[in-house]
Amino acid sequence: MEAVKSLLKPKPTPQQQLREWQRRLRNEGRNIERQIRDVQKEEKKVEKAIRDAAKRGDMGSAKALAKELVQSRKAVNRLYENKAQLNSISMHLGEIVATTRTVGHLSKSTEVMKLVNNLMKAPEIAVTMQEFSKEMTKVYIKRPRLKVSLVFCTGTGSC
Repeated sequence: MEAVKSLLKPKPTPQQQLREWQRRLRNEGRNIERQIRDVQKEEKKVEKAIRDAAKRGDMGSAKALAKELVQSRKAVNRLYENKAQLNSISMHLGEIVATTRTVGHLSKSTEVMKLVNNLMKAPEIAVTMQEFSKEMTKVYIKRPRLKVSLVFCTGTGSC
């Protein structure tokens, strides 16, 4: 039954996969934090045991407990490093998805630009613009004559 469900279930989008992976990474980060708190609680108990052993004068057990304390602190540092790596992985995943999304948008805009170029028909537009330029030049050349004739006609009233 599970095999049929997995075949019928649509593939998750990259965004959905990212959310799922980041959710798992956050859960692991919380688990690491929990482990760190537990180890630190145990460290406090060991510190108290070291003090008690020192008061009793039992330096052998105090040294052994001190070694255990050093090892637990190293373990806490490793756990913090692991948590930092999880956060780094989460950020890299987000960056990868954002980059792929950007690449997708760029490819779509490239397609649109190609379609616009095909629709524009640049040689025809160039010919039309040249004709328009010639017509505008003619208008600007005739314009001073038109002003002179308008002034002449309105000034004398004979036109």
